Amino acid sequence: MARHDSLDIGEAARRIRVTPATLRLYERRGLLPKATRTAAGYRQYSHEDMRRARLVRRARHAGLSMRQIAEVIAKAKDESTLRAMLRAHAEHLECERRRIERLQRHLCRWLRCCRK
Repeated sequence: MARHDSLDIGEAARRIRVTPATLRLYERRGLLPKATRTAAGYRQYSHEDMRRARLVRRARHAGLSMRQIAEVIAKAKDESTLRAMLRAHAEHLECERRRIERLQRHLCRWLRCCRK
């Protein structure tokens, strides 16, 4: 984006569907590069910044920690590392789902025993 195409923090946050505080947090954690600033010191976000912030938001909504996301960003510019981490996370969630189902069955059996 040219300078006139960049977005201030409020508009960038609105478009990404996060708060300005979240964008500042992503920047502090190294998930976003330091934002360029206007002469008055206001943050400006480029098209690439917006793309990265959307990736981080999606990864957070998928359940990845900020540490995991930072690891992906640090390791690779391509998406193969991200795909591998997402696959591993999906497998972990599937194991957790099965564990919770077993726990639920156990609790239901226990409740039936308590009724007698």
